[in-house]
Amino acid sequence: MLCLATLLLTAAASHAEQDNDETGEFSVTTGAAFGGMGTHPSVSGSAGTSLTRFSMVTVEAGMIPAGSATLLPVGAGNISGSDLFTFGVGLQARIPVSRWEPYVLLEPALLVNSYLAGGQTERGSVTRIGNRHSKFGLEGGAGLRYYVKAKWGVRAEYRYISSTKNFSEIQAGVFYQIEGYSAFHFRRDLNRALKTSR
Repeated sequence: MLCLATLLLTAAASHAEQDNDETGEFSVTTGAAFGGMGTHPSVSGSAGTSLTRFSMVTVEAGMIPAGSATLLPVGAGNISGSDLFTFGVGLQARIPVSRWEPYVLLEPALLVNSYLAGGQTERGSVTRIGNRHSKFGLEGGAGLRYYVKAKWGVRAEYRYISSTKNFSEIQAGVFYQIEGYSAFHFRRDLNRALKTSR
């Protein structure tokens, strides 16, 4: 996937805009998750900063209300109130061309699944016990930004999540960018602050 991204970036370099190389970004998306855990709504948010004009690092968090489905490899009975929370740090390889910006992504993630498991007592009543377990996953996919204005726009994204159960997500939403900020500026400013304090 990274090799393909490198080839695409090289091919598009001559068409890339110059105003996307130093940006911070905030985004909110919503959509649906489907596959190994059934079909459920999903929502996520992210914050990111550019590394170069063609790459961005993001910190993301999301939630999938999964009902009676869990990440457990074997189906468990009497499950309810299952919620899957995802936390990840990802890398995007971007291809800025005019108002459009296709990208590919790769993101290791922590998946936290909380749910209620029911058990029957000796008297026949059902009790609900809260459970939570965490799994690691790897997410990969592709997306597309469209700049409505210079600082904001809409985006759509597909990602495949591989863990104890594999599933996919399709989401769409909005993003807002802050110009003149990048990870390199942060590092430079931090180094200056440290030197000044000495």
